[in-house]
Amino acid sequence: MNRAVKRIITLLVWAGIVAYLLWASHLDARKRADTYVRDLHITVRDSSDTRIIRAEDVRRWIVSAGLSPEGQLFDSVDLMAITRTVAAHDFVQHVKTSVGLDSVVNVTVRQRIPALRVIGGGYNFYYTTDGYIVPANRRSAYYVPVVTGQFDLPFRPSYSGPLREPTDSTSKKVQESYRFFHKLINFVNYIEDDNFWNSQIVQINVTGRPEPHTEPEVELIPRVGDQVIMLGWLNGYEQKLDKLMKFYRKALPHEGWETWSYIDLRYDGQVVCSRR
Repeated sequence: MNRAVKRIITLLVWAGIVAYLLWASHLDARKRADTYVRDLHITVRDSSDTRIIRAEDVRRWIVSAGLSPEGQLFDSVDLMAITRTVAAHDFVQHVKTSVGLDSVVNVTVRQRIPALRVIGGGYNFYYTTDGYIVPANRRSAYYVPVVTGQFDLPFRPSYSGPLREPTDSTSKKVQESYRFFHKLINFVNYIEDDNFWNSQIVQINVTGRPEPHTEPEVELIPRVGDQVIMLGWLNGYEQKLDKLMKFYRKALPHEGWETWSYIDLRYDGQVVCSRR
């Protein structure tokens, strides 16, 4: 058998496969046109670790929009509209809608995970692990580090969306506020990645600028010990927390957790404390 004949046979085989797939697809489409949706199956990824979005929430959104597919003909179900309706909610990172062979419409949701919450100065929002700003509401209360105080941010209090880096044409004030907030995010991530500090630090308070044209200073509120930890500027926070850890190990076993009202880490090589 020469090469030309082999090529013709190969083309005929592939043509047959394509024709079969088209025929099967046509039969499947005709079958689905006469089939009613039996169920709506909703899956929320990572919900066992963080319950932000529940399957019943997603179902309620779909039903409230008048898009419930149950009992409807497959051809009348608007999958794109269902996808848009679910994706419109801030804590939804990604949504996929598909039709199963068992007369079921499947909706799979990946949720955004909050990393910190900011409260103060007219702001009340969550910053998520994928870099998204989500306004908080009365119903939302998730166990994340809380940042309080009065400080500038590079977006309006009502903003919802990705945290965007300012362009060169943006005002200097907005650029400075973005840099500070980015430092704050890195600081919170550092705390979250350390088992001890993640358990010990429950609140981060931004106290303001000690001098004009400087960054705001930061105070920490610990879980154990009734004192305020004065961190100061965020520059060098790793070394400052190392100082605090050494102080905890050396002084607290003898003095106790309740001896001090203030622990000041702002001075190089020193931990300055104020007794009650």
